[in-house]
Amino acid sequence: MPTEIKIPAVGESITEVTIAKWLKADGAAVKRDEVIAELESDNATFELPAEADGTLKIRVAEGETIGIGTVIAELDGA
Repeated sequence: MPTEIKIPAVGESITEVTIAKWLKADGAAVKRDEVIAELESDNATFELPAEADGTLKIRVAEGETIGIGTVIAELDGA
């Protein structure tokens, strides 16, 4: 079963973030804790690490703004 990667809560007042940049391509092999994306809020930029080892399957495109808790990718083979 794939591991879902969700947008984490990054601050009390932040309700949505933008995917500024995917640092790993769709289909890339990633390791746990490897940074896979950069997220932006109104005030800051955050790094998003992989939660497990696996193959990245991106579900939300760069530049999209999404709410906290939204699934943005999956890791297969984790």
